[in-house]
Amino acid sequence: MTEQVITDTPVQPTGSDNTENLGSLTQETKSKEVTANPNFITWKFPPYCELCNVTFPSEANSKIHFENNGHKNKLHTWEKYQEPKASSDEKNSKTVLCDVCWKEMNTQAILDVHLKSPAHLKLAQTRLVIQKLKEDYRQIKESQENE
Repeated sequence: MTEQVITDTPVQPTGSDNTENLGSLTQETKSKEVTANPNFITWKFPPYCELCNVTFPSEANSKIHFENNGHKNKLHTWEKYQEPKASSDEKNSKTVLCDVCWKEMNTQAILDVHLKSPAHLKLAQTRLVIQKLKEDYRQIKESQENE
């Protein structure tokens, strides 16, 4: 069962350097759909790491995360596969990549086990929800610009 997220009343977030009035979240578990609200189109709050799929309660927490070795390792792996030469190297490489978790595995069999693991499945589901919200926000923003 997933939650329908509805935003309606403004409130000041605690523990944030951001003084902008950002709105509060009222959650209702009425349906399996997640809907977007135009008040949060910019994705400025809460701070978010798209690579690790993590949100933070404040800017200070996000800065700690971005300096963390776990984030740096994922970023290094991501950058390695973004370079133009990576496509030819991937074919010759002895590792296989999970492009959801940004983890390299030694064999396809290990990757197959990883793809069925609860941690991977949870992250994959969370990413789908985030992608749906981003698409909803994009559509709302486009419709507001066309008005």
